[in-house]
Amino acid sequence: MKSIANWRGCRAFTRASRRLSAACENLAALMLALIIAINFLAVAARYLLGEPFGWSEEAMRYGIVWAVYLAAGSIFSRGEQMAIDLIDLVPWRILREAAALVSLFATLTLSAVVVGFGLPYLLDTGQVSPSMRLPMWIPYAAVIVGYLLIAIQVVAAWIDPPQRASLEADA
Repeated sequence: MKSIANWRGCRAFTRASRRLSAACENLAALMLALIIAINFLAVAARYLLGEPFGWSEEAMRYGIVWAVYLAAGSIFSRGEQMAIDLIDLVPWRILREAAALVSLFATLTLSAVVVGFGLPYLLDTGQVSPSMRLPMWIPYAAVIVGYLLIAIQVVAAWIDPPQRASLEADA
């Protein structure tokens, strides 16, 4: 029997999900670099000019939230998310594979719930941030986008599971 990972559409999907994962990871790294630059400029303005930037803390906070949610899909695609590895100690492969499928299904379900319940709140907000006057749907959208990215990586992991490093290699 052929593996689903060998189907043409599935191969294309997993390649696209890997490219998306890499792009999101690079964007998150760029955002973290930008946050460091904003922090440096804010400290310099406070101590050299005596006048701090009022928007810098808020921009850094929202940037960190976006960077975390953008990186979440990449972390999942490599199998580096936090997990309890007790099931790896079970000697029966079929049970380990069943537990992995249950975990993928639970993660996909959580993603659907967060996106499903979060989207109406995202579209209904009329709020703006205190300092930057940024529409609050922009920072709130990080959660929705992050869970959509996780859902894409869950489907890709179902098609072609990531190879996780063993616990012995970390020791």
